[in-house]
Amino acid sequence: MKDGRGGRPTRAKPLPSHPGNVYRPFAELMQLETIDGDTFRSIAPPFAPGGPVGVGRSYGAHVYAQAAYAASKTVDKGFLLHHVSGNFILAGELAVPFVYRVQSIRNGKSYCTRAVNVTQSEGNGICFTCICSFKTAEPSHVEAQRELDIWREYAVVLKDRLPHDFQEVPGMDLPFYWQRRKETGENDKFPGLQCHKVDMSRYNKDKHPIDRRQLIFYRTIGDMPADPNLHLAAHLYSSDRNSLYIVANNYGVGDYWTQMSSLCHTVIFHSPMEALLFKPSSGQQSELNDPTGRWFAFEGGGDRMGSGRAVFNCRLWNNEGIHVATAVQDGLLRFTKRIDASPEEEQEIERIMRGWGPRSKL
Repeated sequence: MKDGRGGRPTRAKPLPSHPGNVYRPFAELMQLETIDGDTFRSIAPPFAPGGPVGVGRSYGAHVYAQAAYAASKTVDKGFLLHHVSGNFILAGELAVPFVYRVQSIRNGKSYCTRAVNVTQSEGNGICFTCICSFKTAEPSHVEAQRELDIWREYAVVLKDRLPHDFQEVPGMDLPFYWQRRKETGENDKFPGLQCHKVDMSRYNKDKHPIDRRQLIFYRTIGDMPADPNLHLAAHLYSSDRNSLYIVANNYGVGDYWTQMSSLCHTVIFHSPMEALLFKPSSGQQSELNDPTGRWFAFEGGGDRMGSGRAVFNCRLWNNEGIHVATAVQDGLLRFTKRIDASPEEEQEIERIMRGWGPRSKL
C-alpha cells in the first residue's frame, strides 16, 4: 500500500536517526531542569516511534509521565501519585524541550491536586494538559480485585517461558514495521524501560477482537532512586506502550487505518507503594521475579470502537498477582480518507469484520 495506510511513511527519504532512540536509564530520561518553583523543563530527548520510518513525533507517554513527575515536585513529602488524566492537544516536536507549568488546585490533608500545562515552541500554544491527584498512604480495610494467574490464564502462549524470552516490543507495533524488522533485523531502541512483547496469536486466534489481549512485560532500565513518584511515573510511561496499535491489531485493521492519535489517557493507581516499586524481587515464587529487578505485566486490549474512535483498556500487574493500576485511553482511529467511505473502502472494512471470531463473553 502506498497511501500511508497502516502507519506507512509517505516521505521519499527516511528521517535521520534520533538521539532519543537509545537505551537510556529511566531516572535520566525523566530528569528535569527547574526554572522556578512551579516550572520545569525536560532535558533528555523523547523516544520517536518508528525512528527513520516513523511519523517524526515524540512518544506521547514521555510528556504524560514527565508532566506528572513535574507535578510531584510541588507536593509535600508523603503525597503519592494516585490518578492522572491527560489530554493530548498537539503532537510533540522531537527537537524542542517540553516546558511544564504546574498549577496548585488544592492542598488537603490526605489528597491534593495539580494541573500541568505543557508547551514547546513559543507561540504554538499548549501541546498537552493534565490533572494529577496525589494522596497519602492509608490502611486498606476492604480489599478485592479480579483474581488472575497470568501464566495459567495465558498458558497457551506463556508455558515454560519467562519475560526475557520474548522479543523486545517493536518501535511501531504495526504490520509494515514487523515486515521491515524481519527483513532488516532493525528495531528502534526504547529508552527508560525494558519491554518484551508476548506473541498472542495462539491465544487470540479464534476470539472476537473485544476478547483479544496483548501482554507486555516491563521493568526500568538502570538504578532507580528512592523517589516513589519516579517509580509511579515509570508505570505511567509503560501504560501507553503501543496502546492504539494494539487495539488496531486486535481488530484486524492494523494494516488499514488512515489516521490515529491519542486524545485522552487516564491512569489510576490502586495499591500501596510497596507493590509498585521497581526493585529486586521477594522470595515469593513467580515467573516475574528476578534478582536484578522484578518485572511487571501489562495486559491490554480494546472493548469499544466506533465513530472514528477507539478505547484502549489496560491492567498492570505485579509479581505477586496484585492488580496495581488501570489505564484507559480514548483515541482517534479512522479508516477512510473522507467522512463517507468509498465503495472499495466499505468492501474492505466488511471483509475485515467478517474475519472476526465470535464473542465468547457477554
